Amino acid sequence: MKPLAIVTPWFGRDLKGGAEQQAWQVATRLACRGHEVEVLTTCCRSFQDDWAVNYFRAGLSQEQDVKIRRFRVDRRDRNAFERTNGIMLSLPSLELKPGINPVTLEDAAIFCRENINSTQLLKFLKKHHDQYQAFLFIPYLYGLILNGLPIVASRAFLQPCLHDEVYAYLPQVTNIFHAAKGLLFISEGEAELAKQLYGPGIISKSIVAGAGVEAGQFYDETISQIGDFSVKQERFIFYLGRRDATKNTDLLVRAYVAFKQKHPDSSLKLVLAGPGNTSFNGCAPGLVDLGLVQESEKEGLLANCLALFQPSQNESYSRVIMEAWFYGRPVVAHRSCLATAMAVECAKGGWLAKTELEWAELFAKIDQLGEEQLATYGANGQAYAREYAVWDKVIERYEVVLGLSQTPAITAKLKAGKLKEIHQLLPNLAYGDAISNHALAIRNYLRSCGYKSDIFVKYVDERVAHEVTVFQPKWISPQAGLIYHHSIGSELTEYAIAHPSSKCLIYHNITPAEFFLPYRPEFAKILEKGRAELKQLAQHFPMSVGVSTYNTAELVASGFHVAGVLPIAIDPRKWDLPADGALMRQLQDGKANLLFVGRMAPNKRQDHLLEAFAHYLTMDREARLIVVGCGEIQDPYYCHIINTIHRLGLTNYVILPGQVNDAQLLAFYRTAHLFWSMSEHEGFCVPLVEAMWFDVPVLAYKNTAVPETLGEAGVMFSSKEDLVQVAALAKLLVRDEILRSKVIKAQRSRREYFTQITVNERLNSLILKMEEVNKQ
Repeated sequence: MKPLAIVTPWFGRDLKGGAEQQAWQVATRLACRGHEVEVLTTCCRSFQDDWAVNYFRAGLSQEQDVKIRRFRVDRRDRNAFERTNGIMLSLPSLELKPGINPVTLEDAAIFCRENINSTQLLKFLKKHHDQYQAFLFIPYLYGLILNGLPIVASRAFLQPCLHDEVYAYLPQVTNIFHAAKGLLFISEGEAELAKQLYGPGIISKSIVAGAGVEAGQFYDETISQIGDFSVKQERFIFYLGRRDATKNTDLLVRAYVAFKQKHPDSSLKLVLAGPGNTSFNGCAPGLVDLGLVQESEKEGLLANCLALFQPSQNESYSRVIMEAWFYGRPVVAHRSCLATAMAVECAKGGWLAKTELEWAELFAKIDQLGEEQLATYGANGQAYAREYAVWDKVIERYEVVLGLSQTPAITAKLKAGKLKEIHQLLPNLAYGDAISNHALAIRNYLRSCGYKSDIFVKYVDERVAHEVTVFQPKWISPQAGLIYHHSIGSELTEYAIAHPSSKCLIYHNITPAEFFLPYRPEFAKILEKGRAELKQLAQHFPMSVGVSTYNTAELVASGFHVAGVLPIAIDPRKWDLPADGALMRQLQDGKANLLFVGRMAPNKRQDHLLEAFAHYLTMDREARLIVVGCGEIQDPYYCHIINTIHRLGLTNYVILPGQVNDAQLLAFYRTAHLFWSMSEHEGFCVPLVEAMWFDVPVLAYKNTAVPETLGEAGVMFSSKEDLVQVAALAKLLVRDEILRSKVIKAQRSRREYFTQITVNERLNSLILKMEEVNKQ
């Protein structure tokens, strides 16, 4: 097997910093497990040194079975970098918005160019990239990472060690997150932050690898006293870390003072330990500031505290939380710190607090809890730490992700049988259309299984012309399997009926003609024809599926004997690209963005949505309605929509962007506060699931296939009689954080039902049935 390359600005056993230590641990531990590891780094000594000085000699060396290949650093304009860096660091955190470059393009370029860089290292990557199994870049914000990863993107894995800081918002950083083949995170909170910054397109290539902690190696049970403090006799809360305002130590001290003022007779003490120039001794009775302690003393404090309090807001990982959990101690973390808060919530290993009052109340709570209750939370945390903070398990995850594991990948793919060819037939393939995307996903899977598979259509959208073949009967072999997508009356139906080999119909539903009669009566006739064809088709298709049970019920009612369900897969990987920057800036202005996505059609009832939105504005004027979907100016229903906007006085509150490209749609979803549907007929409704991937709460009219698609997720209403009430519900979903969180949690669970892997399991069954029919 080829070696693994770890690309990092500095490398060495004694380097300080989380990323530096993670690089060292991963490299040396993988090498100890027998893997060939080569570190590609610079001749610069450390972060603290001058980034333009070559301290080490260039070339190859070795340490602890790890090859270290060093390259000379480039000269740099330090003044230009520091000017730009100063501008970036001076920006208030409230000005940082996902998808928006916080500085000018020129300053962003200066930051990357005058960072630590090595032209020699980049040249090496270009020339020798085929010699390595994979490349692990760590961390994210340095020049040789930003410039080097795109060179080997197809084999590049990024371990960002990400913080919510100004650098994370640069377009060059966004690009490497999307370019990387895979992303490894130390904590679930770090992964969540990355998703918030770069969108759901990165979810499927992300893994929480964790980071190891060596707890207990310095523990000395004979230590009972540290200075005047009795470790084993006192009841105390422990804080371990840098003792200053940047870590919120002062907030913790104020909360303890407030607790003692309210509970002066309590024996509960607060013990602080760690580096820092300020002493908090004397701030309150029972507050003990030990300053910097020895490792054995630290372990003794962790082993004997009632709980650990970690008030810092800016962490990508907290080693001390894991250390406390290894000792079976519960933890309190800051609610606004994703990394620590998510760990505590997922582990059920403690509690969260934000305000000074909440921290004070938790002092009181823990003071009252019995040992058994505290031990339950501690045991939960201990189980979590044993999964994510034991080095052997962490390194096993690295081996799998980086392709170093010998364990064969589990796959549900079939191998082509006697059919050899399975093609698809549908009236047209359109850009961004749900049925078209469904057909493309099926084709790609069939090809991956070894089948010859093409999509044949009657009409071609030029934007996707390269994906299809214009239908000619002679181009489909009589022995080929055929999948026919039925969603409208079509002249292709006769050929589908006559095809002699194994075949299956996929039914996407046909909008009832009565919706279109007032606007486009000729089109209504086409819809009627499509529905009428169902009974005829039932006699000629031994196999059929609907994309929902709602559709399948219509198939059964039309006479189809064997009807199954093949949902539409919604794969978040299609959004692994930057969102439209101009729209991201425009839509993050503090207003609530209420979104609907779907073609302008009478069954979608955009007119009802406008009526309801007019009521919403009476409760919340800081809002806009965005209705995405194609509509033609000569279409009577589209004209009805325009007239409704004018009649209701909504011109300044409604955006009708028409059909949009992927980057624009991504921006609309990523900035939405609510997905609001008043549609009265859906055979599936892909945008409902898309909204779930963007953590946008869904509010939808409960009708046709909508309840099935949403399941237990989203919020549905059954009547349109009182649009004021519906609008009030929309406002709750936009403004009530507790309700939003509850809805989003349910949606995250539901969306997994529509992943490509889940849908492929059903597709496998369909293919096997087609193979069986072919044998007969």
